[in-house]
Amino acid sequence: MQSVLETLLEKYTTRQLLAQCIVPRVSAETYYADERIRFQIQTLVRHEGIGGICVFQGEAVETARMIAELQNISAQSAGGMPLLVSADFEHGVAMRLDGGTPFPHAMALGVGDNVDTTHRMAAAIARESRALGIHWNFAPVCDINSNRLNPVIGIRSFGETPDVVSRHAQAYIAGTQQGGVLERMLATAKHFPGHGNTTVDSHEALPTLDGSRERFDAVELAPFRAALAADVQSVMVGHLAVPTLAQAGVPNVPASLSKPIITGLLRQELGFDGIIVTDALDMKAITSRYSSAESAVMALTAGADVVLLPPEPLEALNALEQAVNDGLLSLEQIKRSVLRILEAKQWCGLLTLPYSADQGQRPAVSGTGYGTGYGTGYGSRQIDLKPDDIKQHQLFALDAAKPALRWFGDNETVKMIKPIEQFRQIAGFALVSERYEQDVTAATSFFRYLAQNFKGDCDFGFLDATIDDADVQILTEGTREAEAIVIAVFVRPQIVEGMVTLVPTLAPRFEQIVRTLVGEKPVVVVLFGNPYIRETFLATRPKTAWLCTFSSSEPSLGAAAYELNQ
Repeated sequence: MQSVLETLLEKYTTRQLLAQCIVPRVSAETYYADERIRFQIQTLVRHEGIGGICVFQGEAVETARMIAELQNISAQSAGGMPLLVSADFEHGVAMRLDGGTPFPHAMALGVGDNVDTTHRMAAAIARESRALGIHWNFAPVCDINSNRLNPVIGIRSFGETPDVVSRHAQAYIAGTQQGGVLERMLATAKHFPGHGNTTVDSHEALPTLDGSRERFDAVELAPFRAALAADVQSVMVGHLAVPTLAQAGVPNVPASLSKPIITGLLRQELGFDGIIVTDALDMKAITSRYSSAESAVMALTAGADVVLLPPEPLEALNALEQAVNDGLLSLEQIKRSVLRILEAKQWCGLLTLPYSADQGQRPAVSGTGYGTGYGTGYGSRQIDLKPDDIKQHQLFALDAAKPALRWFGDNETVKMIKPIEQFRQIAGFALVSERYEQDVTAATSFFRYLAQNFKGDCDFGFLDATIDDADVQILTEGTREAEAIVIAVFVRPQIVEGMVTLVPTLAPRFEQIVRTLVGEKPVVVVLFGNPYIRETFLATRPKTAWLCTFSSSEPSLGAAAYELNQ
């Protein structure tokens, strides 16, 4: 006997079914600034009936308004099906949007190793997301950071062992998916079958993950098995070649497009029956090899349910329809995929059954979320989130960051530096990249927190690739009276000859500049992010200690400033 959702599928054309599998990128920032982009996304929603959207840059309130607007347009589409709205909020809404609470990165949670903290953080992220009308979080990262030379996972991972990653992934999933239909979100275990043991960023090229099947079972797959045991609603498949798991003769096909990996391993061997989503198809690991049409057809043919961020969504949809007409893609398989998507929408409270697009029935609506007033549109069932809720989340985020702080260096040097209030005057220098405005913003916040915790005189400056000898001389003269130096590192590291270091062209110069500035004074290097830089930067200098935060988010900035005075 058919279920109500299965019966609903029969009302849709082949193209409408395929459209449910398409999830394009949408940014409130460009949606409201560029009429052409706004028209394109509205056309995909109104005329094609796409299944969902994935939100990126923009202000949180504007994003909520955009979502409600698109949900109302979706109500008038041929299929009349609400959008499943997704986002990449690994460590909070603030990771992608201006607004919401920034939380510590996953590695900070793993170092603190309190799974209740991870659970509470995930639940808070879910509440803030649902208040904006977002239902699906592409988190947690289930990759094990087993290769410290990995340029893309790093502090996004809970840790370096299967045990730590598995326990915290399960806690994150439970926190994300708990509560009623208006509070919970779909969680996503990513990047299957494991992106931790690679040295290539799949945003830039296709990594290869080597190893025996025995190693995969014992290491990479362990957190994903744990995630499935925790009833995770979806799994994201990564863009990485896995010769051991791939089909013979085609070892370099990305896992996200590989039938042996998606259908053979994930669906059949591991028994996962939730939504399988590709990683973003606009990443260079894919676009350097395939067109939007090719990658979309390969992904669904391999067994994926959702095509995420195809560069050309309409081209992808046209190719999928042609693949069904040519017999390359099974319509029954597509119906199974769409059924999973509809079940997810029902799970999130988007569908009130019995549901009939023909009759124009619409889900009930409640809540305004973030006090925006935008939670009144079709498909926008969401919760109220008060200013006090956000304040509590911010205080909790700071408490979550503190247990992750770790000192490195000999005890005598650490004792020499702590607390910094023992000094009458200090100086602080931030190593930033001129390419990343957020580095300067974060450094400014850290120095502000540091000044609030230090009663003496303090001078702060910024070091980037543009600094010249004259600048160094001015900074040296200006901080001559400082008794101790704080070096805050925000520059993103790179891999050189098997070592984690600062940007290769800058590393020797930065170290020379810093040594000139600090002279023989005691120094504390605060690493905001990758902790392995301590093995190369000022590694041989005496009277130097390192404070690692394992995160570059706002609460870690405040926690580090507080720790320096304890």
